[in-house]
Amino acid sequence: MYGGIDLGGTKIEACLFDSDLGEITRRRVATPRTSYEELVDALVGQYDWLRGEAGVTMLPLGVGIPGQVDVETGLTLASNLAADEKPLRQDLSRRLGFPVLFENDCRCFAFSEANGGAGADHETVFGLILGTGCGGGVCFKGAIVEGRNGLPGEEVGHLGIPADAAPGVTLPMERCPCGRKGCYETLVSGPGIARLARGLKGLHFEAHEIAEKAATHPELGEVLDVWAHVVCELFRTIQATVDPDCIVLGGGVSRIPGVEKLLLKHLPDHLLEGGRPPAVLLAKYGDSSGVRGAAMLAALKGQIS
Repeated sequence: MYGGIDLGGTKIEACLFDSDLGEITRRRVATPRTSYEELVDALVGQYDWLRGEAGVTMLPLGVGIPGQVDVETGLTLASNLAADEKPLRQDLSRRLGFPVLFENDCRCFAFSEANGGAGADHETVFGLILGTGCGGGVCFKGAIVEGRNGLPGEEVGHLGIPADAAPGVTLPMERCPCGRKGCYETLVSGPGIARLARGLKGLHFEAHEIAEKAATHPELGEVLDVWAHVVCELFRTIQATVDPDCIVLGGGVSRIPGVEKLLLKHLPDHLLEGGRPPAVLLAKYGDSSGVRGAAMLAALKGQIS
């Protein structure tokens, strides 16, 4: 059996998988935000729960985090965690007694979907998560593309949106948490859809409300159309830089009813001329894909002798 932990800004999800990476059980606890020591304790507690459920003394473990581990210093780089600029991987490995495998959560998602997921039949898979933020990961022939700094796909949400991404519309240029204005994350994420509704129509709805009401509320339908144009422009950037065989969508925004059809409707207006478009797919494993990818790290790389 294998354990996976998805460490997020608000929750720590632990999931136990069998030898075929089928889910056995899972548990979520709140992420401690005030103390690094409490965060490490919470991770150890989730691992102890996984061991107990598995009935073993040692269990291979992979952890997905919303950031990265600096390859030279070993420090965690994750601004929304109490572990930012802390040696989280080393401290957790010391507490558990074996080297714990860490990976960015978006790359865990891509890894899962490229191996037995929606992208299993494709050579180059781009996993794109659209949720409270926007991030991605790239896999080639089933393996994560790491790059020099572990960045391929991860920071795609912080590329700049072209002014003409949505025809005939002046897009609201919002300040991004990264400090810059006009990043894709500010408009293609869940909060971004709400920003589009406010900026374009003066309407105050959350993303899930916009998705629910769009079919009967023409102005909200127009907001989703503009959102789809911006996402398809992001697809153009992904095509021009990575040229994947498929883009697999995950995150809460990917659950908008009919999202595939909406994006495919506008995709031809944005892709590079003369090129074959990537397939646009929904994640096979949904919300479980990231934690599944984390467990796959342990399953494929091994840890405990």
